[in-house]
Amino acid sequence: MPGAEANAKVAIEEQVPIINISLGKGDWIAERVHEYNGKILATVTNAKHAQSAIDSGADALMLTGHEAAAHGGDVTSLVLIPCISKRFPDVPIVAAGGFADGRTLSAAIALGADAVAMGSRFATTKESSLAHLMKEIIANPELSGGSTESDTIYGKNFDGIPARVLKSAESSRLNKKPASLPLVIYRAFNAAQKMNIPLYKVIPGLITQFDKMYMVAQFGAATESLMKATVDGNYDEGVQFIGQSQGLIEDIPAVDELVQRIILEAIETSSQTYETFSDKE
Repeated sequence: MPGAEANAKVAIEEQVPIINISLGKGDWIAERVHEYNGKILATVTNAKHAQSAIDSGADALMLTGHEAAAHGGDVTSLVLIPCISKRFPDVPIVAAGGFADGRTLSAAIALGADAVAMGSRFATTKESSLAHLMKEIIANPELSGGSTESDTIYGKNFDGIPARVLKSAESSRLNKKPASLPLVIYRAFNAAQKMNIPLYKVIPGLITQFDKMYMVAQFGAATESLMKATVDGNYDEGVQFIGQSQGLIEDIPAVDELVQRIILEAIETSSQTYETFSDKE
């Protein structure tokens, strides 16, 4: 993706202790990070990618189920987590996709995960930089007429890679039809100018690597739509990555309050699960 290599180099120079990588071959990143005893967390969506990530030096895996915001895979967390944890029992697993409270945390641990990522849940907190109007829409379905577990769209026309977003007028429109060829060419040139890439390098790419350039162009266009939603709070014209777990989100708490609530609920849920089975003895 545009700027990815430069971003990775900055993170390495700053010796970030844990670097999360995805959508690409990260062996060179892992090698550099391990030199200062850092760790690599690789985001994957299936067993094939998990194996490739481990072979490239990943220390842990983030499994992104179909329920997740943005680029989740085809397999749901309910199946993905036990499949990968069984195949790679010695590799720490962070589960993502469908987790937003203590009950789902408890479920993830039972499935074989070591931790969870709750992107949609923590995006809807007081400290989150997400536009306040978007937080309100997620936590209060009546504001948009939706925002339940069913009010998301999963498609590949947003940024060139299958992704899950909040259902809105703009995301519904974009999902119906991919960008036209003239628009793709325009966006490719526009992206090149912003990245200070000479146009003479773009033209051969459009001819010989059209599919790749098409995806990059879509990705660039998606950034504008995402900014409208996440930064400007423009629900009607923007696109917001969101997971199906939005159906579990009903408030905008402070992070410390949320963490304590999740932990207490997870403990209670785990105890109830134990009691359910112990009563059968």
